[in-house]
Amino acid sequence: MNLGFWSLDFGSSGGSRQRCSIQNLLLFVTAALVLSACATTTTFESIPDPQSSWNRTGYEKARLSVVALVVESGGAGDAFGAGIIYDNRGHILTAHHVVENATRILVLVSGGYTVRASVVGADPVSDFAILRADAVIPDKMQPAVIAKSDPVPGEPVWNLGNPFGTSRFGGEASVGHGVVSAVNRTYLNDETGRLYLDGIQHDAPTNPGNSGGGIFNERGELLGLNALITTTRDTPSDSGVAFAIPGYALKRLAEDLLHGRVPQHGWFGAESYKQATEIYPQGFGRLRAVFGPLNPAGPAQLAGIQPGDVVIKVDDTEVFGIHEILMLEDNIPPGQQVEITINRAGREFAITLTAASRPWPWG
Repeated sequence: MNLGFWSLDFGSSGGSRQRCSIQNLLLFVTAALVLSACATTTTFESIPDPQSSWNRTGYEKARLSVVALVVESGGAGDAFGAGIIYDNRGHILTAHHVVENATRILVLVSGGYTVRASVVGADPVSDFAILRADAVIPDKMQPAVIAKSDPVPGEPVWNLGNPFGTSRFGGEASVGHGVVSAVNRTYLNDETGRLYLDGIQHDAPTNPGNSGGGIFNERGELLGLNALITTTRDTPSDSGVAFAIPGYALKRLAEDLLHGRVPQHGWFGAESYKQATEIYPQGFGRLRAVFGPLNPAGPAQLAGIQPGDVVIKVDDTEVFGIHEILMLEDNIPPGQQVEITINRAGREFAITLTAASRPWPWG
């Protein structure tokens, strides 16, 4: 099976569609059909109210904090995305791939209003950008409230955005409903270099044009910003597997950029990592991260690390799997020395390297 990860902008421009693949992913599915005898007694149950979990107050809070974006890039045509109102000064959060190379950005606001906006800061590695609207309509543009509690798998979520540019036909942002499927999902797009850390996986309907929009809990609090979907087809569309940048990361990135601080991303020099299983004598295993292809000028190559080296520890922290190595790597300040313990053909030893800054553009 070949899974593709897609950015969610839509249209002929406004950020190219980018895709990365996970090779050799084995999916083992066991299905069982259980038949049981049925009693002959007829019972009647009321039909569940489809609005039973609907929190009208939460929706009203969320709907005024999401706007649609129409993006013109280099005169090549329009693309569509969404954005989240961050503050009362007109700052809007969105995904970087939506506004990359944008020359004009039109914001579609609730009630049929429109304003212009421009990019005032971006962190392409995190696929994050912040805009500033030329004008603010106070009763139509309300800042999102970022949830203080972490999302929990199974928690209901509302997904607000601009799928396929439908907001240009009038009305509010489109709303979908689902649940948090998982948390702490981390993906490195080895084609673009974008790094999605601690992502929130959810199954609310998510399509091209939803990118930059938000997922909200039932109190109307912002949980994350949509950035990625995965699909088994060549055409990006809803598959029930979408990923959002978590709220805590949005706030950190926004505050850094608004105060003139450049977000830092440590990098060891691998173009990608692979995953392996270490088998213990007791018969069970643990996931390990393995260095994939190395950048010829990157720290790992210069320090003597080789593709295929298995990562055991970073400094004193034992590493289990790709998620952990990417989280640790990203948090190492560029220029800091790091001791990486590796296993090479059964021999375990440490190599010291100096972390660099993850390059952009990638490649």
